[in-house]
Amino acid sequence: MDKDNGNDRDEQGSGIERSDVRASEGTYSARLYDAKASRAFGLESDKLDVEAGTSYTAFADVWVETGEAELVLNFYDGSGRLLDNAVTKAVYQDGWQTAQVSRVAPDGAVRAAVMLYSDKGNKGTSYWDRVRLTKDYTNLGVQVGSAAPLGAAFGIGDRQHEIYAVVTGNQNDRPIMEVIDVNTEKVTTSVTLPGASVNPTGAWAAATATDGTVYLGTYPNGRLYRYVPGESSISDLGQPLPGESYVFDLAVGADGKVYGGSYGRAGFFEYDLAQGASQIGGFPFYQPPGQTYRYLRALAHDRERGVSYLAMGANASILRYDHHTGRLDDILPAKYKSITLAGTVDYTGDRVFVAIGGYLMALRVDVAADGTVASTEEMSITNAAPRVSPAHDGSVYLVQKNKLSRYDLATKQVTNLDFDIPGRIQRYGWVTLNDQQNFPGQTLVAVSDGNYETNIIKYNPQNGHFRVSRAEGAPRIAGAINSIATGPDGHIYTSAYLYGGLGMYRPFEGDANDTQPETVYAPISQIDKMASAGGKLYVGTYPGGGLHEYDPKAPWRPGVNPKLLINSGLYKQDRPKAIAFGDRKVFMGTTGTTGYRPGALSVYDYATGAATVHENIVTDQSVIALAYHNGLLYGGTTIRGGYSSTPSQTEAKLFVYDPAAQAKVAEYGLPEIAGGRKLTAITELVVIDDRLWGMAEGYLFVFDPVSRTFDYFEEKFPDVKWPEGTYRDADLVTVEKDPDSVYGTIGNKYLFSINKADRSIEILRSDGADMLTADPDGNLYFKHNDTELWRYSF
Repeated sequence: MDKDNGNDRDEQGSGIERSDVRASEGTYSARLYDAKASRAFGLESDKLDVEAGTSYTAFADVWVETGEAELVLNFYDGSGRLLDNAVTKAVYQDGWQTAQVSRVAPDGAVRAAVMLYSDKGNKGTSYWDRVRLTKDYTNLGVQVGSAAPLGAAFGIGDRQHEIYAVVTGNQNDRPIMEVIDVNTEKVTTSVTLPGASVNPTGAWAAATATDGTVYLGTYPNGRLYRYVPGESSISDLGQPLPGESYVFDLAVGADGKVYGGSYGRAGFFEYDLAQGASQIGGFPFYQPPGQTYRYLRALAHDRERGVSYLAMGANASILRYDHHTGRLDDILPAKYKSITLAGTVDYTGDRVFVAIGGYLMALRVDVAADGTVASTEEMSITNAAPRVSPAHDGSVYLVQKNKLSRYDLATKQVTNLDFDIPGRIQRYGWVTLNDQQNFPGQTLVAVSDGNYETNIIKYNPQNGHFRVSRAEGAPRIAGAINSIATGPDGHIYTSAYLYGGLGMYRPFEGDANDTQPETVYAPISQIDKMASAGGKLYVGTYPGGGLHEYDPKAPWRPGVNPKLLINSGLYKQDRPKAIAFGDRKVFMGTTGTTGYRPGALSVYDYATGAATVHENIVTDQSVIALAYHNGLLYGGTTIRGGYSSTPSQTEAKLFVYDPAAQAKVAEYGLPEIAGGRKLTAITELVVIDDRLWGMAEGYLFVFDPVSRTFDYFEEKFPDVKWPEGTYRDADLVTVEKDPDSVYGTIGNKYLFSINKADRSIEILRSDGADMLTADPDGNLYFKHNDTELWRYSF
């Protein structure tokens, strides 16, 4: 900073100096000591570029020991002439306080500076620290990014040393296919998938046909793409099944064909380069009596017999389909039928390997002379990752408890090889490597997604040589923000859709419109909800409905910090959507697993360490909003159950839970709407001035917890409607510096404020604001453009 008037110290004892007496952050602060009431002096910052007509806010931490202190925001024209300024005054307080001053830059303004000031008439001492200046809206850029692959496939023939893996995109960035040379462990080619009327954002499905062509299946546009190794572009083959949103998996058939499964109506298709795409068995593929399939989630193909194995859901089945006869048989053992969906299916070693509900099983399938099909479960283990390797020398390789393991097809025994595997393996292959000294014969090679990187894993069964490396040159794509919260340290935490991770932004410290994140803690799966209390950050993760406690003051150690408090996945819960605190407890609201309607309220008791899960606390509804007040917990629901389930209810509920009695004590519908329409989702609840404020679709309501009546109920956003319910929508936040207002976002569109007195709405932005939290200075943070964190200062 430059001083503006006065010497560092004069004969009267006044001056400006660096001080180590106190600091709000770090070691030093600026001390202003004014011993003479007849003079004014101050310390001015460098002049920074500004835009005329834009609002700017200056903040500074100040400790006023005696007298008064002023924070001044000055605006200058191009010649350095002062055009305008704004001043705020801080008075004595025994401790640090935040001074703030705002002003719209006047016409002609091109520079601004912040001044720490002592005016005429003032005598006193003040300490200043953390001076910052921001405009009203600031794009803070990407918070979580990843080079981790989803779908992956190995080359064949003279390209068997190549891996084709797809790094997931977002609504702004299409996925990128990377070609990896496993000998050099480098990415040799990166190709962005072509755009379409609906762009792809990711690809779970990848397969290399028998002619060496690579096929990719994408979401949310349900398209098929073709890549010829060695070329520089990818061909868009369109939707193999029109109207489907996901091509979830691909399997290799004979003669260059591939088979695929889709989401929407559980379609099954064949693609032949000469004939194009064709449906198999009609569309939808198959619906058993009394059930509705939505997923063909995974599939494998036995080319020798012309048989496909299909993982169907949301009512789990593993169908054996004979392409010669059209016969269908469900080979899933009965004990797994209550699980909604399988994750992967592999066919190798004359066995069908299925990952389902936390189990990995091996099935032997036998066909009798009369065509009757029977399956025998030869192996079933827990804590195993989906996906197994192709069989080699009588063994299949897999990952159990994050360790590489071998399954002996003859003895049916699993042996832990004690090699750590980073992340989830997307595909295995057997490759003859150039380095035959260390990796003789054929080597097991895999590609995984650990720590947001593309990882190459090599294991040689002849000599036990093992290696993990990061693929050099892997493309990195910004992650779509999936949740936002303010941590107990005042930092802003984010997590990304699919990628997960925990991004951390320190307010006003870098990361201004960066294309890559500042700090990311990993690994942790997708976080659907976060909230802070008692110096800890609580994160709810998907899949599995886990609630974890994270202490930002302690080192990041997955499994230890953050530590798991609640595992609601044991009760068929999947997506945490609400967190609240009270009565020395933490509460979590969840949705059911895929195809399962009932949600739950989970409670963790710090005094006893016990976790209690109240299943179906509101019949067939998910719990997506929670607020604690005066000894009771209030919850809001959505009629939407687990993903792909069909609602059985028509109206969202507000319920009351008594933590002492450990029971729901009341349940209320929302006020009637003209025409009889029912609201399907209460997406937000907050306690404001001893009332519960909430949002239900586009309606604002205020509920009196004493009289148990609705004080206010009015539609504010007619364009926000969720006929079948939703998992999340609105956020409401209050800030200390503006006690007369409530701020919110809704509909992935509006940033708004509510006047507390008359409940009138002011739209601040209408161009895609979503989620909301506030830092200790009262600045608001929201998601914009899918991947960007933005700040609003006022």
